Amino acid sequence: MTGLAPLLKKEVKEQLRTYKLLIVGGIFLLFGITTPLMLKYLPQIIELAGEQMNIQVPPPTAVQSLAEYASTIGQMGVLVAVLIAMGSVSNELRHGTAVMILSKPVSRAAFVSAKIIAMSLTFLVSLALASLFCFAYTVWLIGSADISAFVSLNLLIGLFLVLCLAVTTLFSSIFKSPLAAGGISIAVLIMQAALSALPLIGNYVPGKLLGWGSSLLSGRGDTYWQALAVTVATIGTCLYLAQRALRNKEI
Repeated sequence: MTGLAPLLKKEVKEQLRTYKLLIVGGIFLLFGITTPLMLKYLPQIIELAGEQMNIQVPPPTAVQSLAEYASTIGQMGVLVAVLIAMGSVSNELRHGTAVMILSKPVSRAAFVSAKIIAMSLTFLVSLALASLFCFAYTVWLIGSADISAFVSLNLLIGLFLVLCLAVTTLFSSIFKSPLAAGGISIAVLIMQAALSALPLIGNYVPGKLLGWGSSLLSGRGDTYWQALAVTVATIGTCLYLAQRALRNKEI
């Protein structure tokens, strides 16, 4: 891919200059810190809320804390990924900056790949930092946990978030309106989440990666390698279709 290195350098600087790394990292870190804190002090919070509330809350477990964090990141991460990526290409098409970049000796594949890689780095760094804090606070406040299972869980979440970025970048390459790209991306991601709940076919849907991660924490032996393969293939397909969409446009 011609020109990938300088384009990637430009996109990484863009992530820093526009505070996207700070924003995504801050959101993820908020959930990473507050999830174990909320579970640990939930009984005291309920007690302070009112003396007449007779609610018995069982002591939290480390698995519960990590699973709750993963579920929150899996849900909120999709929304954040769509918001970050929906204008990644469409804004440059509308403002004409894509014309200046693609008029240079760079390929459209490199143009799209640089954006997906830079955004993925932002999300993976943010996820790693938030997960580190979540694990540390969980062990400190609640109890020990299986770090290898938690690392595997985060790798699966990270791959799923990269998929969300790739899907949104594809529609951002097709539509010049970021809102249209974002809306269709959310619809597609909601659809795949619904399909993941179906028997048989659901085992091949990327959303099953989150269920796989949860099963690792709980010690179940569920594996969904087919969903992982489909996810990787879908990311590659989105990259290919995005650069083809740009090739067919009159920029």
